[in-house]
Amino acid sequence: MIHKIASVVRATAIACAFTVSASLVAVAQDPAPKMPPGPWHYRSIACVNSTVLRVTPRLRIQGQTMFSAADYEATGVNVAFVTRLGVDPLFPKAHASVVHYQGMPGNVVMMAERPGDRVQVCFLSAPTPTQFCNPDRDSRGRLYRIYDYRQKAQYSGENGEHTCGGA
Repeated sequence: MIHKIASVVRATAIACAFTVSASLVAVAQDPAPKMPPGPWHYRSIACVNSTVLRVTPRLRIQGQTMFSAADYEATGVNVAFVTRLGVDPLFPKAHASVVHYQGMPGNVVMMAERPGDRVQVCFLSAPTPTQFCNPDRDSRGRLYRIYDYRQKAQYSGENGEHTCGGA
């Protein structure tokens, strides 16, 4: 009897592990809900037309000005925009931006961005103050959705590698 119970428990554990693994793969491939495509014209969401200011790998060597595809694939992508939409006045040098780690959905579109490309930048949310996050001192954690007019493609993400109050 104990042997039968152990077999059932083992089989259940394997099934659960498989289910969790499959779920994690699905989440890794598509972590965000599908957003409506194309330029947005919602009254309740602030969107502005802007241009790409700069495109760099998420991590780079100080002073590095030339980047290879391998630089982006190894560390991720950082795209900054000319607009300050969603940026708090306490951070006068900051611009709206999106940062992705390597392998995230949207990276291909981000890597194809070029300074001067026309984009729509939509500000989706700011971080909520917590015991670890003071948005008056930490500019990270602002969420944006970007639509690139040339590529007719979109991506979204936060403006930092870590959210407000993070590492």
